[in-house]
Amino acid sequence: GEVQYTPHVGGSILNSAIALGRLGADTYFCGAISNDTFGSLIENCYKKSRVQEDFVIKTNRSTTLAYSDINDDGIAKYRFVDENSAGRLIDKNSIKPFINNMKNAKALLVGGISLQAEPSGTSWQWVVEQVAGHCVIYYDANIRPNFIEDKAKYLKRFERLTKKVDIIKISEEDYSYLYGEQDFIKLSTEWLERGIKLIVLTLGEQGVKVIYGGGKEISVGVEPVKVIDTIAAGDSFNAGLLFHLDKQKMLDQEKLASIEV
Repeated sequence: GEVQYTPHVGGSILNSAIALGRLGADTYFCGAISNDTFGSLIENCYKKSRVQEDFVIKTNRSTTLAYSDINDDGIAKYRFVDENSAGRLIDKNSIKPFINNMKNAKALLVGGISLQAEPSGTSWQWVVEQVAGHCVIYYDANIRPNFIEDKAKYLKRFERLTKKVDIIKISEEDYSYLYGEQDFIKLSTEWLERGIKLIVLTLGEQGVKVIYGGGKEISVGVEPVKVIDTIAAGDSFNAGLLFHLDKQKMLDQEKLASIEV
């Protein structure tokens, strides 16, 4: 009858990398992995999923832990242990050697707590600014309010990134946290004017709304399923969308800018 926690490998961008690897994409994970026991679990998992580790940084700092309690609807509530962790303390100097290779990639996926905590947020913002214009950048907001110490400061970062990235995915919960009752269509028009080619708004059981091509809009429904839990659902979505765009030979900034549905 005691509450017990079982370790599972996770983390927003890592989940997407693992999903892409399992789909058969040529996938790399860039981030800091601890030399501790949890880091070994992570390493074994991504290797089995055919994720390549050329951009992995090994460190003695601890692994971020996320304790997840799941309610009857499958919705997870998280508690994080992240002080002085491998991911949180990643710095620009650690990533600099990889920048040129990142520029040659088809796409770069960023987001999650890495851009919300500090100093990692500053480091990854710098990466986006270095790579912007060289390859497709996909930004998943994936907001975790507990990591955002200064909402106004984070919102400035978010707005700055909307001038650099090509695809943005945001859930209705993310949008509500950042913008409250502001009109989504009006704001998405501003994002398109800044250079974003594809805006994806996920609506849970209501499906997905996609805005593209100067304001064109399409909604896609989802089939009803029995939800066990929603952990990594959005991350898997990111992988599926990137994989499909790649298969359609659309992971190109010019092609995304003129996409037709």
